[in-house]
Amino acid sequence: MIKVYQVGHEAHKAMYPNTPFSYGMGFDPIANIEHYEHVADLDASDLNEAFQIGNIGPEEAYTRFKPMHSVSVGDILVEDCGTVSIVAGSGFDKLEGVSL
Repeated sequence: MIKVYQVGHEAHKAMYPNTPFSYGMGFDPIANIEHYEHVADLDASDLNEAFQIGNIGPEEAYTRFKPMHSVSVGDILVEDCGTVSIVAGSGFDKLEGVSL
């Protein structure tokens, strides 16, 4: 299982009014960690599978807790082992010292 954390639309608008959200373009996920919400669990065995399920399904692989958008750049994924990663422009970056 992979836990999905996303910044909600309203939180994003408050943090960056009139600015498109883009991890790596001035957005600091660590400084904004309190804005991330646990939106879903995905029945996936690794980050790549979670990304795929988070974009194309199947819906049966989701347990949703809040409204969410497709898994995309800037979203945080937490593996069962506790490893915390963020979806990057290409692949995933580990977030050391972060607990959600």
